[in-house]
Amino acid sequence: MASWPSSPTLLGKSTRRLDGPAKASGRATYAYDIRRPGMLYARIVRSPHAHARVRAVNVSAAEKAPGVRAVLPLVDVSQPDAAKAMYQGDEVVAIAADTEEQAHDAARLVTVDYEVLPHLATVEQAMRPEAPAVFPKGNVTQGSLEEEGDLAAGFAAAAHVVEGTYSTQVQTHSCLETHGCVAEWEGDRLTAWVSTQAVHATANGVATALGVPQTNVRIITEYMGGGFGSKLGPDFEVVVASKLARQAGKPVKLMLDRKEEQLGTGNRPSAYAKVRAGVDAQGKFVAFDAETWGTGGAGQGAGFPLPYPVYVWTSRRRRHRDVYINAGPQRAMRAPGHPQGSFITEVVIDELADKLGMDPLELRLKNLPPEEPNRMWGKYFQMAAARIGWSRRHKTGDPAPGPIKRGLGCAANRWGGGGSQQTRGHAEIHPDGSALIRIGTQDIGTGTRTVLALIVAETYGLPLGAVKVEIGDSRYPFAPGSGGSVTIGSVSPVARIAAEQALGQLVAKVAPSIGADPLALAAKDGRIFVKDDPSTGVTWKEACTLLGTTPIVVDSQWEKGLSSVGTSGVQFADVEVDVETGVTRVKKIVCVQDTGLIVDKLTAESQCYGGITMGIGFALYEHRILDRNTARMVNPNMEWYLLPGPSDIPEIDITLVDQPERGVVGLGEPPTISTAAAIANAVANAIGARVRDLPVTPAHVLAALDRQREGGTL
Repeated sequence: MASWPSSPTLLGKSTRRLDGPAKASGRATYAYDIRRPGMLYARIVRSPHAHARVRAVNVSAAEKAPGVRAVLPLVDVSQPDAAKAMYQGDEVVAIAADTEEQAHDAARLVTVDYEVLPHLATVEQAMRPEAPAVFPKGNVTQGSLEEEGDLAAGFAAAAHVVEGTYSTQVQTHSCLETHGCVAEWEGDRLTAWVSTQAVHATANGVATALGVPQTNVRIITEYMGGGFGSKLGPDFEVVVASKLARQAGKPVKLMLDRKEEQLGTGNRPSAYAKVRAGVDAQGKFVAFDAETWGTGGAGQGAGFPLPYPVYVWTSRRRRHRDVYINAGPQRAMRAPGHPQGSFITEVVIDELADKLGMDPLELRLKNLPPEEPNRMWGKYFQMAAARIGWSRRHKTGDPAPGPIKRGLGCAANRWGGGGSQQTRGHAEIHPDGSALIRIGTQDIGTGTRTVLALIVAETYGLPLGAVKVEIGDSRYPFAPGSGGSVTIGSVSPVARIAAEQALGQLVAKVAPSIGADPLALAAKDGRIFVKDDPSTGVTWKEACTLLGTTPIVVDSQWEKGLSSVGTSGVQFADVEVDVETGVTRVKKIVCVQDTGLIVDKLTAESQCYGGITMGIGFALYEHRILDRNTARMVNPNMEWYLLPGPSDIPEIDITLVDQPERGVVGLGEPPTISTAAAIANAVANAIGARVRDLPVTPAHVLAALDRQREGGTL
């Protein structure tokens, strides 16, 4: 049975990424960089209306425009009930032309006859009794009920109760590389270079959509510029580009622009919660009752866990409804639902602590479940408290003179992760000493190439650069999409198993030549030698020459025992707030996160840096804003859709808790979950007023201060 080394040489160290030089120098090839001979460029004509019936589409002028090679209607106007745009940016027509400029010009020549229909721009509009029935099964779902324990008894036992309404905004993925691809046919075989998080799932989905065998579809993703969950499926753009390419008989490139990206490629849904929660005199959570709702856009739900499942509540009840509006539909976004649930729950806890007159950290520690390897919040809270200097925390409301107020806050996170047992891998050792690992996964910017090379090099006792890694191609052995923090838990065991099996075959060749038992041999420092007599052995290259002309080839599959499920972590925030301007500056974030076995410390830390940066954006800046009269997005760009820049990133103090006995565990999601909650609690600690709505903008801060002066928010 495969296992991880007890005394690793490479694993657990901070190793620079193999692809770093290629990315830094611009040599890395993304889908956006692909240029094929005779390639056409495509544009999509989109609805400017949030809700409209497409009565007619006239493409005759566009078809005659210079350079146009293919025109593809994307709505069937003969089906009036189906020929509708349900949000601004919904697709109507696609055009491919010789140049980007010609495609743009031709798109402007398309005339579309729209019947503008009533639309819903906000959840408030959609939930009104008099709201127009926009969606076939209603604008609001019937709702679901979750209930556990005796809620009435819980509130009867409560010494203090808090009530409030909390909300989080819609956050878009804002991938650095927009969605899109280059599609090229050779006979009935399609090759597409796609910016995707899932080469196999994309091949499957595109083949189904086109009605061709999956064996005829090849998806390549050498590098990709971020997805955060929005690129897990077979994107519509890939199908459109493939159809245009087949129609024109030439390769077609279709990459979305920034506005299209913001309108139609997914988002994190909004969340609203009207909460009533109680705590007894000893600080035990006794009741949590919530009515929740949110929108995932046009026909999409907005689920989120509540109360966030870190703390123990004696009784709880939650009724939830999804609200549909005429906006771009949601897609999975880094830790779907968790940041929303974490924010609402952790803010409520701080309010209960204020009511109780108890330190909020102490209150949290009183309500944690028993510790397990993937539930170590009690230990981590105390580790992080020491690193942030929690002992200097003042009671809610900084008493210091002047407009700049300082505050501390904290929050916890959890995630599942795990690995896919469907993952497969392929390893080769060649007579010249070269080694290869091949898996049909993809590197979405997290360092998968480096991680795979580390594992194989560790197994063979070779330097990192001696291993060639081939990924990002649907022709390679199956691996799941890179979402839900499952990649490392899927590919690491397979790589280790394949390498161990290949090494076993090589050792079997070496053993007779040095008169040793194969089980007595080890591989390290470029040699294969007798464990008890290291001087007896051969170099790696000498060993490989024993293969003659036949390489070692191993195909392996995932097995249990090398990976695990579940992570826990906490974050603390230190902020400054100007109570005259409402501007919040995050001074420091402390992160303590368990990780299972750390494969590469540097890439694991990078996951935390990235997740926390995204969490800061969710806390303070990012907000999809729709015009309430037209339901059109008013900030579909990088100027007015605010993302944190380098000057907004504070000191980030990361402590990774290595748990090698658990095997590898995914780390992509958890670091982004609790950042916003910790910041929001720190802001309240600073200003002495509670901001219950994200993002914590200057307007929200000043409004909270006004409400506090008028009657209180605490």
